[in-house]
Amino acid sequence: MIEGVKIRTTAAGQISLIMLEGDLDASAAPGLSQAIADVITREASLRIVIDLTGVSCVDSYGLGVVVEALKRARAVGGDVRLCGLQDDVRSILEMTGLMRQIRVYSDRDEAASQWT
Repeated sequence: MIEGVKIRTTAAGQISLIMLEGDLDASAAPGLSQAIADVITREASLRIVIDLTGVSCVDSYGLGVVVEALKRARAVGGDVRLCGLQDDVRSILEMTGLMRQIRVYSDRDEAASQWT
């Protein structure tokens, strides 16, 4: 656990899943950023699903990490998808325009199935 957020990563084939529980805020952003960097470099995964089912609050730092992840993955031919957005998180993504930049799915199975 990193400063109030639990970050778990797992891989299923060519897809890496990053699951978060807690607030995605300034204290959690560095941990998520590192988890994404590890997935891209160490696991050489270019397909990343970030499951936000356990996240009820996201701030500008958290959004910045999601944008950074998207840029990093796309720079090497990959992509990032989100799933499990709670209403408050969805509203923030809509207000900032991020919903137009990243694919969002109801759950991780749906997000992963779109790559197969």
